[in-house]
Amino acid sequence: MDTFDSSHLLTVLIATVCAIFAFHTVTFIKGFLRIRSVLGPVTSAPGGNFLLGHIISLLNCVSKGKGAWDVMDDWLKETGAPLVKFQILNTQGVALRDPQGLKRVFQTGYKIYKKDLALSYHPFLPILGTGLVTADGDLWQHQRMLIGPALRLEILDDIIPIANKAVERLCVKLQGYKGTGKVIGNAILSMGPEECDEVIPRLYLPVIGDAILSMGPEECDAVFPSLYLPVMEEANQRVLRPYRKYLPIPAWFQFRSRMSQLNAFLINFFRERWASRQKGVKRERPDILDCVMDSIEKEGTKWSSEVEVQLCYEIKTFLLAGHETSASMLTWSTYELSQAPDQAHKVREEADAVFGKLKAGETPPRRDVDDMVYTLAVLKEALRKYSVVPVVTRKLAEDDELCGFKVPAGEVGGGKKGLRAGQVSK
Repeated sequence: MDTFDSSHLLTVLIATVCAIFAFHTVTFIKGFLRIRSVLGPVTSAPGGNFLLGHIISLLNCVSKGKGAWDVMDDWLKETGAPLVKFQILNTQGVALRDPQGLKRVFQTGYKIYKKDLALSYHPFLPILGTGLVTADGDLWQHQRMLIGPALRLEILDDIIPIANKAVERLCVKLQGYKGTGKVIGNAILSMGPEECDEVIPRLYLPVIGDAILSMGPEECDAVFPSLYLPVMEEANQRVLRPYRKYLPIPAWFQFRSRMSQLNAFLINFFRERWASRQKGVKRERPDILDCVMDSIEKEGTKWSSEVEVQLCYEIKTFLLAGHETSASMLTWSTYELSQAPDQAHKVREEADAVFGKLKAGETPPRRDVDDMVYTLAVLKEALRKYSVVPVVTRKLAEDDELCGFKVPAGEVGGGKKGLRAGQVSK
């Protein structure tokens, strides 16, 4: 009897597993076929096949010095269509760069186009977690209210003297190598874009570290170049080579170790700052962390491990957003000006007009810096031409219409660099 009951139970369990598997399989196939049917009128991207879709083209693009977004842009240029459909294994989607289509995704229809954590943000989730950039819905609303005071415009008044000191430190360092042709770190003084990309990120790390956490340059140099920069480099590598996340190569273990060390450093930093605040210690110049902690206190939130983890995500988001954008902007501005003497002369003239009249140790007011209109235009053009975020993806919560075509629920993205390619996938 016991044997019968056991075998009967096993049969029921096997049948249940098979039924669940069959249900999910049928559901997936129905969804896949529905999307294929809805996207039927959309122009197909060239070079795909039925089984693998366009995955070969997207993987091979790295060896050609391109990113997946470049391939999507090529599809749009080659076909001349406002959007094209593509397939990556079981994922179907569309790429677009049409201005009206992008407006629909990011403005008029933003409520149904959700942030896509499974694709474009995925390589950066260990860094960003549930921070402001990746949060959505009620969590985003809560965190935006909490972080809002730290985003005040007056923070720019603090950035000017911090950045000025950082540039002065770099100038002193460079002066010692002037005319020698010697190497500074990995950068040669006759810098191309790759060499600029080694010097300027290290220049700007102390600026961000000071503005966010009031860390001195020595303290920043002891932590962020060895932990934050390698973590960001590996995350960027995973954007181009997603399979790196699953390969047990040395870089995989190093990424986990550095990420753990960075988190531990930041959380310990938070605990010390919070403890000093509870003792009534006030800082002469509140930084971004102080502003966030002010919001936590005003909200009446009890300090806990959950608060520490969320705050860690938020501060790393500030680090990424502030450092990556600024460092890239300065890198490419420096490179482009080195290739355009006339434009570089105009920037120097503006700098001389603002900084040349100052005494040693003085810092110009923000109003004077705001008057450096041509310099600001150069920086903005560098951001436009060399976008830090060349593609943005969004998850479509319900069926919609883009560029005159019906688009099924899935994922949508719009390009940042010159209206480059984005994608919709399911």
